[in-house]
Amino acid sequence: MPKKSAKSAKSSKKSKAVDEVVEKVVEKLEEKSEEKIEEKPVEEKPVETSVPDSLAEPELSEQTEEALEERPLEEEVPLEKKNRKLFWMGMIVMGVVLILTGWFLCKASQIWQEPVEEVVEAEDEVVQLEKGEISLDVFNGSGVAGIAGRTATIFEDLGYEIYEIGNADTTEGNQLYINPDIDEELLDNLWEDVKEELDIEESSGELEDSTASARIILGR
Repeated sequence: MPKKSAKSAKSSKKSKAVDEVVEKVVEKLEEKSEEKIEEKPVEEKPVETSVPDSLAEPELSEQTEEALEERPLEEEVPLEKKNRKLFWMGMIVMGVVLILTGWFLCKASQIWQEPVEEVVEAEDEVVQLEKGEISLDVFNGSGVAGIAGRTATIFEDLGYEIYEIGNADTTEGNQLYINPDIDEELLDNLWEDVKEELDIEESSGELEDSTASARIILGR
């Protein structure tokens, strides 16, 4: 048994010695590789900054140079001046457009209003003619002096023909008697006026003792 332990000790010493030798060899190899890298630095290539011949300014002939000297190029108008001119031109154009638009609208409104006014005037003339065809008796049955004359003036101003003004027996409320021979279409305007002026809404009977179209009796 003692012989085996001695052999194992010797083998372990040999392996350690071999490991140390290998480490030294590796270190020397690394040192040599680093030295070689330092001895050969990387060469930097210079960047070409020369302008190609195609981009160089072309040479002008003598005739061209003389022509440019005689007629120099016009100076460019600054951008601000151009913008101002465009602005003012736009404002002028806009003003002209607004004026023309207003003028056309005014003319159009006049054209539209004229036919309407003519129609209204024509209708008024027809109404006045229809009222002029109606004759009225105005009698006072209220006992108030002068009321028949004032009422007759009101209806005469409305366009009716006053046929007779007189007195009647005392009557309760205002009354309207219609001649049966009168055209009923002519009475439409009369009904509107007697309702508004005298608060009469219906006929009190037929008018038999007069040739007038209708008779108003003013009651108390």
